[in-house]
Amino acid sequence: MKKFLQIFGLLFSLILFAQNISDYKHIYIPQEFADSKINQYGLGGLLASKLKAKKFVINESSEVNPCEILHAEISDIGNMFTNKVKVDFKNCKNITVASFVGKSLIKEFEPGMIDALEKAAKGIAASNPVEKKLEENLKPTESVAVKETPKSVESDEKILITEKSAPKTELKTNTTIQNKAEIYSNGLLNLTKINISANQFILANPNNSVPYAVFNASAKKDVFRVQLENGTPTLGYWEDGKIVVEIPNSDGSFKREVFSKK
Repeated sequence: MKKFLQIFGLLFSLILFAQNISDYKHIYIPQEFADSKINQYGLGGLLASKLKAKKFVINESSEVNPCEILHAEISDIGNMFTNKVKVDFKNCKNITVASFVGKSLIKEFEPGMIDALEKAAKGIAASNPVEKKLEENLKPTESVAVKETPKSVESDEKILITEKSAPKTELKTNTTIQNKAEIYSNGLLNLTKINISANQFILANPNNSVPYAVFNASAKKDVFRVQLENGTPTLGYWEDGKIVVEIPNSDGSFKREVFSKK
């Protein structure tokens, strides 16, 4: 039972993680970040300008549904030799929807941090909000009324079919995800491959709530844009039935992690 709950929790978090930042319109940027070093360089204002250019609304209004706003957080993850920042976007459940990392070759702190944030912001897709799921918008009384007293008008019949099928579709999707789970290993890590959609899948570590890697299809067949668990963007691809992920090294080179199906 405990193992079942762990697997269910993992699948639930993976589905949430698969949501893209571009699905949102409103972003909240605090006046001060938890990382006090970040506050010295005015990076909040710079991030706000970059997000506005990508059609996001920087919003602090209480009139907006809290679950329609992402909270931005910038943290310093560099060292004495490298200026490096990470930008996290969290939803109302405090789940990280997306993370972006930028590294600068500029050694001085202030220009280096600004340059690192600009590079991180380049990976953020423009806002393209999606409509809420039908079942989230329906009021309980509306659902009951339709089920008990279906009408004969053609337009109403279409609404009835849509409302009844919405939860069934969601349940079918969850079942499909579980049925398509496969195990891939590089000899050290055993990861579960979970298909989210026709163009997206995840390699997940059952012992970690954050996916090892999220794969999104590119314009080239069998080549994917990949976001690693630490937010680093990279590439992945199929090679002879194996999943290959290019892992960035600190010196700018890459190493190949090859995962074979068990």
